[in-house]
Amino acid sequence: MSWSATACTVALAELAQFPGRFRPVLHALTEAARAYADAPGDAAFSWQRSETRAGRTSPRPVPRAFNQLALGSYNEKLVIESIREAGALSRVEIAEQTGLTPQAVSRITRNLLTAGLLAEDGRQSAGAGKPRVPLRLRPDAASAIGVHLDPEMISVVAVDLCGGILDRRQMHLFERRDPGWCLEHMTRLALESAAVARQASEALLGVGVAVPGPVDARAGIVLDPPLFDGWEQVELKAELIERLGTAVIVEKDATAAAIGERWLGAADRAGDFVYLYLGAGAGSGAFLNGDVYRGTTGNAGEMGELCAIRTGLLTDEGGPRMVAECAPISAVVDQAREAGLVVPQGDGAYDWVCEAAARGDDRAVTVLENVARTVALGAVGIIDLLDVELLVVGGPAVLPSVADLYLGQISAAVNRFPVARRVRDVHVAQSRPNQAAEVGAASSVFHSAFTPRLSPRGRSARGASPHA
Repeated sequence: MSWSATACTVALAELAQFPGRFRPVLHALTEAARAYADAPGDAAFSWQRSETRAGRTSPRPVPRAFNQLALGSYNEKLVIESIREAGALSRVEIAEQTGLTPQAVSRITRNLLTAGLLAEDGRQSAGAGKPRVPLRLRPDAASAIGVHLDPEMISVVAVDLCGGILDRRQMHLFERRDPGWCLEHMTRLALESAAVARQASEALLGVGVAVPGPVDARAGIVLDPPLFDGWEQVELKAELIERLGTAVIVEKDATAAAIGERWLGAADRAGDFVYLYLGAGAGSGAFLNGDVYRGTTGNAGEMGELCAIRTGLLTDEGGPRMVAECAPISAVVDQAREAGLVVPQGDGAYDWVCEAAARGDDRAVTVLENVARTVALGAVGIIDLLDVELLVVGGPAVLPSVADLYLGQISAAVNRFPVARRVRDVHVAQSRPNQAAEVGAASSVFHSAFTPRLSPRGRSARGASPHA
C-alpha cells in the first residue's frame, strides 16, 4: 500500500470518527499537498500535523483586563437583564438591584431609550418626592426566528423580544428526512416567518436552530443524530447562513429549551437549574453560575447512559447500553401496543396513548409511569452530579394531559434517591414556554445578544451584541 493511500485511509477514518476536530487538520494537509504539487523541483514532501505539536485540546483563553468599552456593554446588558426578569423597574430599583450608581443608571437607560430597546410606562407615585417611572423592554424592538428540527416535523416560530409569538409554522416529515429535503423546507419556513417578523419588529436579530445531538456546536455541524439517516456530517449552520443571509446559531434541542426557559421564565428562573427535555429522545440543558452550560463541543446533557447505569443495562463490551425509554415518545407507543392497547398507526399515536391515560385507562397509565420512572433515574444522576434545586421538565412528550404524571414520578425520584436528599429539596416544575425547543432556539439569539457576561476584550463566545 503506497504512502499516499495509507495517509488517505488514516485521514478518512479519523474524519469519520472526529469530524469537527479533524476537519481543519485535513484542510491543512490538503493545502500542503497542493503547494507541493505546484512547487518546482524534486524536493521530498514534508508536513507535520500542527494539532500534534499544540495538543489535542484548544488552548484556554488567557485572562485579560477588561477595557472600558467592555464594561459599558456589560452594564447595559445587566440593566436589560434586570428589567427583563422583573417585567418593569424604575431607575431607583435598577440601581438597587444592579449596584450601579444612579448616574450610571441614568446614562445607560437614556441610551437604551434612545436606541428603542426600552419604553417608559405610566408614572407611579412612591409617596413623597419625585414619582418613579417604570421602564420595560419594548417587545417590538427586536425579533428572532426559532427553528426546531425533529424526527417527526420541522417547526418554526417568530418571537418578539418579550417572548410573544409573532408567527408559527409546522411541516410534518412523514416520508423524507434527508438533509437536502429538510434544508429546503427549513429555509422556506424560516423566510416566511422572517417576513412576518420584519413587519412586526424593528430588527430581526437572527435565526436559532435546535437540533437533536450529537452536534459540533462551534462549527454548526450535525453529527448523525438518531432517526436521521444521511445526517452523518451536515454543515447546517453554513448552509443556512448562505440560504437565509443572516446570523445563525445552532444549539442542541435540550440546550435551546433551557435558554428559552431562562429568557421567558423571568425571576423564578434566574438561578441555577436543569431542563429535562423529553421528546423523540431524552436530554438535558443546564444553567450554571448565571449562564448556559454547553460543554466543550455543545453536547453537554446527554442522559441515556445515566439511565442505563441506573438500570444496569450494559453492552457486550461492558459499557452502558442506551435505554429504550430514553426515546419517550416511541417507547410509550411500543409498550402500549405490547400491553394490548389498539394504538393507531402513524402520526398521533403518542397523543392517543396520552389521551387514554387521561381518561383513566390503567394500561396506558402504567406504560407512561414506567417510562417516566426510567427517565427519572437519569434525572437522579443529574441532580447528584450538579446539585441544583430546580428541575424543569418539558418537551414534546410532556403534553398537558400527562404532565402531572411525568412530574410526579420525576419529583418522587429526585427527592428520594440522591445522596444529598437530606439537605436539599428539588423543586420539579413544568416548562413555561409552549413549543420549548423552537421558542428556545429563537431565545438563544436574544441570549447571545443581551445576556451580561464579561469575557476577554469585551467579546462573548457567541459574539458581540448588535446593540451593545
